[in-house]
Amino acid sequence: MQNQKLKSFEIVALEISFLIHATEDRERVLNLVSSFMNADKEGFEVEKLLGHWRNQIDMVKGKLEGELARNVATNILSSLEPYDRKKMLFSLGTYIDDKGILHLRLDKQKICERKIELSDVDSIKIKFKPKLFFSRIKQDYIQEYRRLLD
Repeated sequence: MQNQKLKSFEIVALEISFLIHATEDRERVLNLVSSFMNADKEGFEVEKLLGHWRNQIDMVKGKLEGELARNVATNILSSLEPYDRKKMLFSLGTYIDDKGILHLRLDKQKICERKIELSDVDSIKIKFKPKLFFSRIKQDYIQEYRRLLD
């Protein structure tokens, strides 16, 4: 019974958000990120904002669901740099909230180079949303994400 419950854990949606600054080529960044995420760039919503110095900043948001979300999640988690993988495994609880959502920040510049690295600066924020499964205990979610990372 426990094995059946564990097999029910899967990622069903990803929420993606990032900023494009006025100094960046908006179309190029959108094309690279959407290509990397294997998503149609038309599916991203763009909100125009003003920065502190009145410079234009685009807030880009998108959502992937179902099989596409699972494939992108698998690609990201399996392609993490070894250092970042170890860092995550060591402190996985800090990346997961009480609803079992995994929060990652990936280096936007590295994504444009087709590399996956964690970063808190100029990052692409991704929320991995799992299918609700047998537990509401954070430790169970940590165990399942650890299994996905190993």
